[in-house]
Amino acid sequence: MARRKTIPAPMKRASTDRFRAPGMVVERRTNAWAAMVGFLTGRGYTSAEIERILRDGTSGETVRRMWKLWALPLTETGGRRKISVPIELSARERGLLADRARRRGITPPEYLRRIATCALIDDLYDAVTDGKFDR
Repeated sequence: MARRKTIPAPMKRASTDRFRAPGMVVERRTNAWAAMVGFLTGRGYTSAEIERILRDGTSGETVRRMWKLWALPLTETGGRRKISVPIELSARERGLLADRARRRGITPPEYLRRIATCALIDDLYDAVTDGKFDR
């Protein structure tokens, strides 16, 4: 009786590896991964923070390489970029904001940014809120 050759089982690829023709290029990252990196970058996270959030083996170097490949505008020092901070406003407050920003000829986000920047730099919390939020 002839002995059968044992063929080793093929190596299991990571679930994100996809082979694309021509030349069978291997895509190691999914579109969802790229979208998440782009989203976090847009929110102002650093590459180290993105690495920590993803927790999938992605390194900070990989994130920075993607930024370079995507030709994203980065600061000269490579430091933290501006981030947007979402805030909750009622319909009435949004209307007031839009009206007052329009009177000044600026956008509502720019109107809020200017107020917040001045209040933060000069520590004007008490002067601006006048005790309305204190209990």
